[in-house]
Amino acid sequence: LVYHSVTLDPTIVASSTRDGPKPKDTYLVESMGEVPIRKMTQKFARNPAVPCNEDIHKISYFLALGQIRVDYHRPPGQLTYHSVTYVNEDGILYSLPRNGPQPTQQEVHKLLQMQSSCRDILTESHQRTHGELNQRRKEENGIRASRSVQTGKKREMTMPASREDVLEPSVYDIARELARAEGLRDGQEEEEREESTSKVDVLAPYLVDFVNKDTKFVQLDSLQAELVMKKCTQDFRKRLTDRAEIIQKRLEEEQETLRKRRAQMQRRGDNGEKDEREFERYQSQAMFRTQILEQRLARHEMQAIEKFQELERMLQEDPRLAAMWQREPVPATGK
Repeated sequence: LVYHSVTLDPTIVASSTRDGPKPKDTYLVESMGEVPIRKMTQKFARNPAVPCNEDIHKISYFLALGQIRVDYHRPPGQLTYHSVTYVNEDGILYSLPRNGPQPTQQEVHKLLQMQSSCRDILTESHQRTHGELNQRRKEENGIRASRSVQTGKKREMTMPASREDVLEPSVYDIARELARAEGLRDGQEEEEREESTSKVDVLAPYLVDFVNKDTKFVQLDSLQAELVMKKCTQDFRKRLTDRAEIIQKRLEEEQETLRKRRAQMQRRGDNGEKDEREFERYQSQAMFRTQILEQRLARHEMQAIEKFQELERMLQEDPRLAAMWQREPVPATGK
């Protein structure tokens, strides 16, 4: 497990009280109380020992809809991935479409168990985070009280904490700012490279061998035009796939490094305060970098199809390939 999240929807309360009983899957929020859960999500790292079409990458539990969607890891060299959607009817799962292959009892039990485990993990994470926040508030209250004594200010300690009252930025704030600046800089450079690439004639490298030495112009017949278009689309598809693999590799390396650091801290047992602060700072930066890489990968997968469709449109409208669309029909031979 490398990622988990929960999506809440307060509007479900109103619709549920009108149409039936209140939802049972809720999440405690301090300012709002029990808020219904619309969706829970888990993501898992690649297991090389399991085939891609059997190794779960992302599983989404749509509690409000009573559905479970399982997305498997993308095979190397492909932009698409295998995905299955299940409908939960009173603890019985059916895969869509209904006339397709249905899950076995063992698979149903595994998915329901994973859903229950995901709920427990989110609850435990929420309780742990809530405890850490309370501890941080106590520490900041102590800092403000100490400053008030030193400067002779009288403060109401029951008032909510203000970030301006903290003596110095926490390691979490520093890590987030550094990671955000790095991510924005890398993203801007990537967009500038893509923009400059889009202004280049994509057919130029493939037309060099077909330039007429006398006229310096390109005149292709139908077979030559088809060959040029095929080479161009193949190379473009390979560039998109290579880009996705680079981002995926960086994401997996970041996750693996973070797992090793965590395991190292756990093996060492009692750690000094300095080591714990350094690890907390590194972990905050690593998690932020992981989030940026996941966003880049998702954006690349969404834009890859659009870019390929745009390339096909450009090739179809390019006059240098017009011969491919103007083939003369082969005359029928009489007997």
